[in-house]
Amino acid sequence: MAVLGATNSTPPPTIPITVSQTWTPPLNGTAIIHCIGGGGGGSGFGNNGRGAGGGGGYSRKAVTISTSTNWTFVVGGGGNGNYNSSALAGGNTTATDGSSSLTANGGQGGQGSAGGTGGTASGGDVNNAGGAGGFDGGGGGSVGVYGTGDAGDGGASTSTYNMAGYYGGGASDAQSPFMGWSYGVLGGGGPRGRNYSGYSSVAASGLDGPLQGGFLSGGGGVFSASYNQQMAGGNGGIGGGGGSIRAAINNSIVGCGGSGGNGLIVVMYLTVT
Repeated sequence: MAVLGATNSTPPPTIPITVSQTWTPPLNGTAIIHCIGGGGGGSGFGNNGRGAGGGGGYSRKAVTISTSTNWTFVVGGGGNGNYNSSALAGGNTTATDGSSSLTANGGQGGQGSAGGTGGTASGGDVNNAGGAGGFDGGGGGSVGVYGTGDAGDGGASTSTYNMAGYYGGGASDAQSPFMGWSYGVLGGGGPRGRNYSGYSSVAASGLDGPLQGGFLSGGGGVFSASYNQQMAGGNGGIGGGGGSIRAAINNSIVGCGGSGGNGLIVVMYLTVT
């Protein structure tokens, strides 16, 4: 039995773009273009703390696209984490066809004295800045689809060695476990990276969930008062900032901040003509 109103038509396609390229639309129609900048890297250990990376900016726009017009897509890479005070910024993501031009800037890398700021955005119907990175063993910032990205949590006072005070990366505001990408809506944001804390001369540690950030979320931060542990901050998911790492005491820890997540462009057709 046929269902009233049902058709056998194929739904409009959704096309993720992960590498820079000149792109020719395969179909005429209307679409939403989503641009996400690369996340900044987190910075490494130090007795005074280090900053996590900021999340990439986010821009989206409704456009009419044609098979006779080429787009230039540049997808920004994530910034590398660093062993020292300053990590690398994420790359800028841009999309232009000569009449429309969207820019989602990369997040700033974590610094020796502060978390990186989130990337800005411009040119779209919606332009949101990424979340800022936390400091002192804190997590990376996230990408904001519905508003400014969530900032990564910062660490607690090192004078207390309070492991519970060292938190994770910024959380995605586009988490949608029961709905994928549909009709121009970018969903599916992943969980934020959680923190890792080690507090013992024999490297005892507690692990509160995975360090790595999910889609659009920041990586978790690391705090350690342990000796001779080799650790790294959590990596950001797509567009998310990398987590930072700090040592509460002068010791022989080798630590590196996490890397920021790569940027992304998503073309979601709404109609095909």
